[in-house]
Amino acid sequence: MIPRVKVNYRWADLFRSLFARGAGDPRVELRNWLSAYQGARHVLLVPSGRAGLYFLLLSTPRRRVVLPAYTCKAVVEAVLMAGKEVHFLDAAAAGFNAALEDLEKLVDADTIFVATHQFGFPCDIAQAMEVCHRRGAVVIEDCAAALGTRIQDRLAGSFGDAAFFSFDSTKLINVPLKAGFVVVQSSEWFADLESAFARETGPMPWLHQLRLLLLGAAYLILESAFCYRLFHWLTLRKRFTAETSELSVERTAFYRFAMPPWQARLALGQLGQLDHIIARRRGLHAAYQRGLAGCRSLRLPPLDERGEWSCIRFPVLAAGDKLAWYRAANRRGVDFAFSFTFLGCPETFKRAHAVARSILDLPFYSKLTDAEVSRIIAVLRDLDASFPSKS
Repeated sequence: MIPRVKVNYRWADLFRSLFARGAGDPRVELRNWLSAYQGARHVLLVPSGRAGLYFLLLSTPRRRVVLPAYTCKAVVEAVLMAGKEVHFLDAAAAGFNAALEDLEKLVDADTIFVATHQFGFPCDIAQAMEVCHRRGAVVIEDCAAALGTRIQDRLAGSFGDAAFFSFDSTKLINVPLKAGFVVVQSSEWFADLESAFARETGPMPWLHQLRLLLLGAAYLILESAFCYRLFHWLTLRKRFTAETSELSVERTAFYRFAMPPWQARLALGQLGQLDHIIARRRGLHAAYQRGLAGCRSLRLPPLDERGEWSCIRFPVLAAGDKLAWYRAANRRGVDFAFSFTFLGCPETFKRAHAVARSILDLPFYSKLTDAEVSRIIAVLRDLDASFPSKS
C-alpha cells in the first residue's frame, strides 16, 4: 500500500542528529538560518506550530481573534487556551482559504486576524493587511503549511505583524514529533513573547525526548510496505483519522517544552535541502494536475501558475461519500490522508463544513516515486468513472 505520509529524514539523519558535534548550539544556528531565510530579525524556536500561535496570543493584550472557519482544530484550541474570544470567516467559494469580503466587519483595534495560507496555497494577504491595518487590527500569518511559499516573489510570513511555522511530520520540514518557529516584526512584541515563552516552558525531559525519537523511528519503520499495511489494518481500518470532534484546552507537551539540540540538528539537515524539497513538491503537484485533469468526480486544487508555492498537500474534493472513495482506493493499494474532517467552527459556516466533508489528501511527499504517482493517478481515474460527478 502507498502510505499517506513519509517523512523527509532517513535513519542516518536521525542518528546524526543525536551524535553530531558542532562548534556551538545548533539551536542558535537554526535561528540564524531561519532569520536569514525569512528576512526577520526576531525568531523564536517553539515546540509546535500551535504553540507558536498560543504564545503569540498570550503576549498581546488584544482580546478578539478572527480565524478561517476551515482550519486545523488545534488552531482554535490554541486561541481558546490563550483566553481569547474566537470569531470565524467562512471558506471562499473556491479554494481552501477564508473569504475576505466580510473581514472588515469583524476586525477593529482589539482584534488579531490569523491569515492562513492553507496547505501552502497563499491567501490574499495584501488585502488582509490593508483591511486590518486600516482598522487597527494586527495580522498573524499562519504559515504552518507554507514555509517557502512565495507571493509575488515575496515569502509567506514576511507580510504580517507576526507568523508561525510548523515542522510537523506532514509539513515541508519534519521533526519528531512537531517543533516549529515564530517570527515577529516588533521588538516590543518579541520581548513580551520571549517572556511568556520562558515563563511557561522548560527543558524537555529526557524520557520525553526518548519517546519522540522512538516515534520518529516508527515513521521510518512504517516506510516498509508490509509494516505500513499491518499498521493500517490494526489502527486505520475503521478509525480512518486520529482527529476527533472534541475541542481540548489541555496544555500538552506540544506547548510545554523547549526545542532540544537534536531536533534543531535534524531540522537544519533538511533545511540545507529545502530548494530540492520544494522543487520535488512542485513537480508532484504538476504531475497530479496533469494526470487528473478532466476527472468529473474530483475537484482539483488551485494551479500554481507562477511556480511560487511550496504546498504540503494535494487536496481534492470528492463527490459523494469521501469514505467510499477512501475505502475503494485502499482496496487498490492507495491510502489517503484527511485534513480537518472535524472543524472547530459552528455548522452555520456551510462552505467550510462542505470542504471538510469532501476533502481527501493524496499521498504527497518527497520520497514518493514517479511510479507510485502514476499508480495513484491510474487508481483515481479508474474510480472516477464509478462515482457521481463533482458539481
